Amino acid sequence: MTDSLPDQTHHKWKSVKSGFKLNQLSKPIFPRAMTMPPWQHVYTHQHSWGQLAYTSNGVMTVGTPVGRFVIPPNQALWLPPNLPHEIYCRYGGHFRSVYIDKKYVDILGLHAKLLHVDELLKAMILDICSWGSDYGLDGKTLRFIQVFIDRLEMAQTSTFFIPTAQDKRLIPIISELHANPGNPRTLEQWSEHVGASSRTLNRLFNKSFSMNFSQWKQKLRALRAVEMLEAGQTQQFIAEQLGFESSSAFNTAFKKAFNCTPGQYLKK
Repeated sequence: MTDSLPDQTHHKWKSVKSGFKLNQLSKPIFPRAMTMPPWQHVYTHQHSWGQLAYTSNGVMTVGTPVGRFVIPPNQALWLPPNLPHEIYCRYGGHFRSVYIDKKYVDILGLHAKLLHVDELLKAMILDICSWGSDYGLDGKTLRFIQVFIDRLEMAQTSTFFIPTAQDKRLIPIISELHANPGNPRTLEQWSEHVGASSRTLNRLFNKSFSMNFSQWKQKLRALRAVEMLEAGQTQQFIAEQLGFESSSAFNTAFKKAFNCTPGQYLKK
């Protein structure tokens, strides 16, 4: 499904199967709370219901046939029913997932999308995940669920997403840079490696991602930087790992991507 396991050359991921065993939901929504250890990979699986994937701390990467979604704590991912997906959690985190009955698909949509999580939506997700699986369905709970669905429908979407490459000439480049975003190889050097001119490769990047190679690489590094910041890594360390010449250069690139400095991002 995805191009490769992230960082597979630098660390051994622990791959596990999804531990959820129900074949169908017995209620409109179903809470699921668990702690994911560092370097955990959940194999590709799918559900006949929808899912809101969220972490109250830490960052998850979710791979789907359409691409990879990076989920920091201020965002959540809507996964429609029957969409295959796999989960990577490099630094560990508190996974707070809400399974959602397929009757709400007309409201939440047929396509995966990242949603901004404001303080109210965050409080609702955490509250739902404290209910337990045997919660009662009285009038107050049903009204709460409807407001929750309304808030998801109203939430703004995010661009923490990198589509999957389809062209075989791009796949070696995409795979290596997902595993090692600090790789300094230029597009001209890549052209020698994959047997296509740099002009052709740039055209393929624009066709596949609506951005050129340099812009795509900057976005990838910015998303990885968010993951590392949330894990408590220093800006100097992040700059070195992601191939920036200095922490100042990293700061500038981050601000260009997110309209705020790394320090400002962490205070949000």
